[in-house]
Amino acid sequence: MPGSPPPPPRLDQLKLWHRFHLRLTAIYAIAAFVLVGVMSWLYYRRSYETRLEALQGRLLATAVTTAQFLDAEALQRLARPEDADQPAYRDGVAHFRAILERYPKLTSLYVLLRTETPGTLRFALDWSQGGVEPSAVGDEYDASDLPSMLAGLEHPTVESEPVVDEFGASLSGYAPVLDRDGRSIGLVGVDVDASEIRALRRDALVVALALFAAAAALLTIVTIVVARSIRRPLRRTIEASNAIARGDLGARLDLDRRDEFGLLSLHFNQMAKGLEEREFIRETFGRYVSPDVAATLLADRGGVQLGGEEREVTVLFSDLCGYSTISEKLSATQVVTLLNAYLAVINEVIDAHQGCVIEYLGDGVLAVFGAPNRLAAHPEKAVRCALAMRERLEQFNRDADASGAARVWRDAGLPALTARIGIHTGVVVAGSLGSPSRMKYGVIGDNVNVAARIEALNKDLETSILASDDVLRQLPEDLRTAAKDRGEHPLKGRARSVHVFSF
Repeated sequence: MPGSPPPPPRLDQLKLWHRFHLRLTAIYAIAAFVLVGVMSWLYYRRSYETRLEALQGRLLATAVTTAQFLDAEALQRLARPEDADQPAYRDGVAHFRAILERYPKLTSLYVLLRTETPGTLRFALDWSQGGVEPSAVGDEYDASDLPSMLAGLEHPTVESEPVVDEFGASLSGYAPVLDRDGRSIGLVGVDVDASEIRALRRDALVVALALFAAAAALLTIVTIVVARSIRRPLRRTIEASNAIARGDLGARLDLDRRDEFGLLSLHFNQMAKGLEEREFIRETFGRYVSPDVAATLLADRGGVQLGGEEREVTVLFSDLCGYSTISEKLSATQVVTLLNAYLAVINEVIDAHQGCVIEYLGDGVLAVFGAPNRLAAHPEKAVRCALAMRERLEQFNRDADASGAARVWRDAGLPALTARIGIHTGVVVAGSLGSPSRMKYGVIGDNVNVAARIEALNKDLETSILASDDVLRQLPEDLRTAAKDRGEHPLKGRARSVHVFSF
């Protein structure tokens, strides 16, 4: 057919990188591998941090317990190399040697005492693993660039990263040595060689890589299985969809599966069966509800629920005069024909003034201005709509006279078709009414009843358009000037009277 779009390509005409199941599998695989990689990295970091925290805890505990064992006054007497012969030195070194033998990962233990020079400490005790020559008693150590060590003079602390000094790279823990008065005279330091930190990293990395390799192998197998399980049902779905697109509504998607594709098969078949019915509903939907309501429901499908919201609107009630006489003297077919012609005219005017017809009540019309769509100056819109309705109905009568259609109601005793209109502004609840299986859009509230009662008041006052003072207060000057004060009147079923104005 000229102008028709070309048919979609067949499945076997798609390039490999255009095929959904391959792209989906690739995305899944990449995402899974990235996730496994991130998890492996996080495991490595957490494993390393856990091992490092355990090592730091050992350093800190050793420093604290060692500091509590030492005699601060005896340590203060160790000031020169020859003091290495004193019992305090020999006992301290023996104690340090026993600790290092018990914990072979620790490399050295030492005591540094305060000096008169800020940032400078001096050795009192020192012992290292592996026969390393200890520092001599009284040797000075510059700690001015080591804030963690200086902090150890005041409270127990441990370094977070290895520090490089003249003795090499090491991670250290410190605890203050206190005299009898609780004053810090120095600190105990415990070192572990930086190679031990590298070993911790290496061990954590080996485990993380092993886990990543195992997970990657498993993911590869799963990816292949997933790709195969997607390809076949996708091909059959495409073939069935193409059949529906060609107009073959008898096409069915038969997938004997218990997974999502099985559900897809069931729903697809139901969709094919209901396409004609749904198309009919779509075409006729706008004829049975107001266009504004239809647009609101179609635009916000999540809003099709029971309930509503409070909103200030202007309610317009219109009723055909002499309808009872018409119904009595005309046949049902003639009444329906007349009502359809009359309501077509009224509905056209209401739509032109941005009103929303809520429902037809026989010959009566209930319309609102300001719902479901918000509308500025809705009282003015409603009044001008009522005036236009009266004018349009007069034109309707003239046209009916010219065509001879007016003879139907003239024979029933009515010289012309006229309508009574009541208008009232107030707060109503606008929304969906009914049951979960069947609902309609409507407005509920006392203000709706007031508009209906005002419409009925036209008969007693021999007027055609009446509006309440709530409407009048919001009208522009030209409409307020045109209104005639009809005073206050009681309304049936209401304790309070209403002040009305005619147009």
